[in-house]
Amino acid sequence: MSKISVVIPNYNGVHLLKKHLPAVLDSLREGDEVVIADDSSTDMSVGYLVEKFTLKKDSDTHLYTGNLSEEKRVKMVVVSTSKNMRFAGTVNLGVQVATGDYIFLLNNDVSPKEDVLEYLLPYFEDPSCFAVGCKEYEQDESGEESGRNLLWFERGRFIHSKAPQMTSGETAWVSGGSGLYDRKKWLLLGGLDTRFYPAYWEDIDLSFRAKKRDWKVLFEAKAIVFHKHESTHRNVFGAQKIREISLKNGAAFTVKHASLSQYLNYLLWQPYWFLKLLNIRKRHL
Repeated sequence: MSKISVVIPNYNGVHLLKKHLPAVLDSLREGDEVVIADDSSTDMSVGYLVEKFTLKKDSDTHLYTGNLSEEKRVKMVVVSTSKNMRFAGTVNLGVQVATGDYIFLLNNDVSPKEDVLEYLLPYFEDPSCFAVGCKEYEQDESGEESGRNLLWFERGRFIHSKAPQMTSGETAWVSGGSGLYDRKKWLLLGGLDTRFYPAYWEDIDLSFRAKKRDWKVLFEAKAIVFHKHESTHRNVFGAQKIREISLKNGAAFTVKHASLSQYLNYLLWQPYWFLKLLNIRKRHL
């Protein structure tokens, strides 16, 4: 049986781990593992996990391990960054520590349904499958569904949005907040590109690179997770700053992946996007 490693990046999210970890554990099978990649939290996230699950410190001072139950024999690993690395660097560390065949990447504010892996794993019987995304039910005032995505080139940039229909099939990318990835293929790609710091567009970039190798990037509507949207980006940066970061990293993605004709188009549209960025910054002040 293939082994799953759930990788959850965490920064000052002890309250989220308390709320969402039980659902994560319920979705796992005997022999699977949970890897909490902690990004130098200051809220005692690591201390809570060590005490709650009776974890023991490994020879590496930043690594704690333990078995969560004799019944399931699910393993937990907690690894800490030596400095704050934000999303891409923290996730990459978690994937390096993980030992599973597949990486189930989840935000710390996501609760999966118990049967989620039953719908994701069969796709990997196809050796060309790289990743499969979940349907996210937004647990906020919007109540929206998301998970299947579109990506296109317009006005000198790559633009993205969620697809109008959340039906199973191909997707532009698998969200870093809830998706199952082939770990070997992930490592061959070099993981998430840390140049998309502090966050946004790194998961789009990963799937884009996978597609260039003719690997499949898919979405499964029956694989359901519930997303509470309490993660740290909005708390740390604020809504206006997030828009600015996303716009900046969208430009970086375009420069990285544009064809020659697309890059020339990108240069022509630079004044438009520069003014858009200025407007965002003015609203932020």
